[in-house]
Amino acid sequence: MTGRPPPYPPPPRPAEVVPRLVAAGIPSRIGKGDTSLWPNAARPGWVGAARAARPLVGEIEGLRDQLRLAGQVRVVLAAAGGVGVAAEALCAADPRLVVLDSTDPVQVADALAGELAATVLVVSAPPGEDTTGVELVRDAVHRAFRAEGLDPDAQTVVVTPPGGPLQQEAGGAVVVLGPADVDGPWAALTAFALVPAGLAGADVGAVLADAAAAAPGFAADSDDNPALELGALLAGAPVVALADDGTPALAEWAGQLVAGGLGKDGHGPLVVPVEGPDAPEWAGGAALALSIGDVPGAAGGTAGSPATQILLWQHAVAVAAHLLGVDPTDRPDAAAARPASGGEQPAFVEGGIEVHAGPWLPAGTDTVAGALRALVGSVGTHLTVHAYLDRVDDASAAVLRPELARRTGLPTVFGWAPRWLPGSGQRDKGGPVGALVCQLTGAADDTDADPGADPGTGTDPLAEHQIAQARGDAVALATRGTIVLRLHFTDRVAGLVTLARAVQQL
Repeated sequence: MTGRPPPYPPPPRPAEVVPRLVAAGIPSRIGKGDTSLWPNAARPGWVGAARAARPLVGEIEGLRDQLRLAGQVRVVLAAAGGVGVAAEALCAADPRLVVLDSTDPVQVADALAGELAATVLVVSAPPGEDTTGVELVRDAVHRAFRAEGLDPDAQTVVVTPPGGPLQQEAGGAVVVLGPADVDGPWAALTAFALVPAGLAGADVGAVLADAAAAAPGFAADSDDNPALELGALLAGAPVVALADDGTPALAEWAGQLVAGGLGKDGHGPLVVPVEGPDAPEWAGGAALALSIGDVPGAAGGTAGSPATQILLWQHAVAVAAHLLGVDPTDRPDAAAARPASGGEQPAFVEGGIEVHAGPWLPAGTDTVAGALRALVGSVGTHLTVHAYLDRVDDASAAVLRPELARRTGLPTVFGWAPRWLPGSGQRDKGGPVGALVCQLTGAADDTDADPGADPGTGTDPLAEHQIAQARGDAVALATRGTIVLRLHFTDRVAGLVTLARAVQQL
């Protein structure tokens, strides 16, 4: 289809950068939370987060014992701001943790199909996050609790900054306060992720002990500090291909951190989560190929426990942000409303897919394959797929990523939305400008309807919110000049089949 993007210059060699960082005392200044290293007003709370969280260990263990005595051994997490994927990383994919960081009605219905009497709902959102979706999920779970004759307050734990809206609406639920000076992926070692992870079985004491043991090494003014080499590489790489190495949640979290921490106003690297060394981007247009468990500078190449890896990537991104002259924790308030996006009519319908596009779509286009050709044939540097779908039931959508990369010749980024909107060029999402964005949304059938749906109109607040998010994001992208194609699956199974066939025709 299109040619590969122009070759990128090699990033600066860490050997040329690390000695300068050491001489300037950058690692130790980061370890002290010195905000003068970055422009604007950084939120340095992440630096001492693990140390400040130590008092939580007893509280979490006591609460977990109390809940287990009541038979509540399954955790459903309604989350925002990257803490859901952080909790998954700390739990190492423990099936007792079910993360709902989307209002996808299919995904919510799947979570509610579990044993509700054995379920505790954890509601967690760091400061500055839009809690609308979290509140909708909370309300849906509470309705399901009541329908089973269960008391929602007895089965809910709220993690919130002091005075936040979730605290004000907590009622009789247990409330755990998190810090007010961290947000997004930087909150991985705070109450926002530690509470749900700990209630699901993670050893929070061991997590924080690992972090405490690793922290001095990352704050050391030494050429052997692994955060310096990784940070120097990230600062110089226009594209980062990141393989999960068997730990997908940790890799996704790291991708969010790099993209959001370094991607400011269309700058920073394009982070491309890939399947492994066989991915097209690994040896193709990517300037830097990394495996999450095998990073430069770490002892023996291995980054260690999840807590150690989290701290390594946080310090490395802070180093890279200093080199790039950006603030790694500065971002727009996510609680701000998305742009208005009224109803829209599809350009055409094919095989269970409604195709929505702007005036860029050539007249007469009437197939999904034709719409995809028009999208990737537009002027752009990379292709981004944002899937507002169920990460479990609709997982086959992600399988299309490497095939799209091979057939288009473009670095191709895939993200489950709104959990992560990678490669869009937005100020807080990371990646350069020039994205070509394909949104995937899906309808829910009657069996997935939220118990709070309007019986007269069938309106489902979860589904409505999800579509509104996608439309609002599309408007925000289009306002920046980004070309957006939205493929809405009126039938998810049929739509995914149609999309797979269309990709094969590129």
